[in-house]
Amino acid sequence: MDTPEKPDQSPSQAEPAGGAEGVGDALRAAVERTLAATADSATETRQRAQSLVDDVVRRGQVARDQVTRRGEEATTRLAEAISELRTADDESFEELRGRVAMLEARLASMETRLESESNREVEGEVRTAEPHGQRDSGD
Repeated sequence: MDTPEKPDQSPSQAEPAGGAEGVGDALRAAVERTLAATADSATETRQRAQSLVDDVVRRGQVARDQVTRRGEEATTRLAEAISELRTADDESFEELRGRVAMLEARLASMETRLESESNREVEGEVRTAEPHGQRDSGD
């Protein structure tokens, strides 16, 4: 009994599993070549990104230091201004105390003069009234 012979198969149909493996291997090789080719540029990109981040951090620290320094300078200037105002107030108070003391002295002097003038007038009225009063009582 003769078995019928199989017709010849084309290369694409001959080993379907082996052909798929060949395509998969080729694809894998292409991806590996692409990754290998881009690895250097990826490393360079990562290094550039790291450099940019480092630069931003450095600039941020410089800006923070400047703001801190300016804040300290402003605080110092404010403290000096307040101190000057206090000194000016103390000087002003001392000046005002001196002026008030002078005014008190002048007022006391004026009151003394007024009292003495008032006493003279009263004494003059009393003296004038006494002789007149003596006349009334002597009559």
